[in-house]
Amino acid sequence: MANKRPHPKRAIVDFDGTICGMAFPDSGPPELHVKEGLQMLRDAGFEIVIHSVSINRNWGCESRWHHTRRIVDYMLKYNLPYDRIELKCDKPFAAVYIDDRGVGHHGDWLKTAKEAIERGLK
Repeated sequence: MANKRPHPKRAIVDFDGTICGMAFPDSGPPELHVKEGLQMLRDAGFEIVIHSVSINRNWGCESRWHHTRRIVDYMLKYNLPYDRIELKCDKPFAAVYIDDRGVGHHGDWLKTAKEAIERGLK
């Protein structure tokens, strides 16, 4: 039996398209109730980690420093709570992942595949 590590009380939150509207390389307006939602996570004791893979070469992104600065400036401008920013293509270890492109899997792969296909066709 595999040794299961407990998930840290951490929420990994995607930036583009989840915290702000998708307007890359710029940042769109804040998504509906994002400030209140992030505050709810914080109040529940979650560490809030902003995650972005927009530094990936496929995005044609500016430097890591400029992208980090863009996120920090946005979070400060809208007074959005967070604990840290991670810019990497690795998937950080967490209790929950919040992403505009994510499809949840809840034990039934037929439902999961159907939702993925429907979302992929939009």
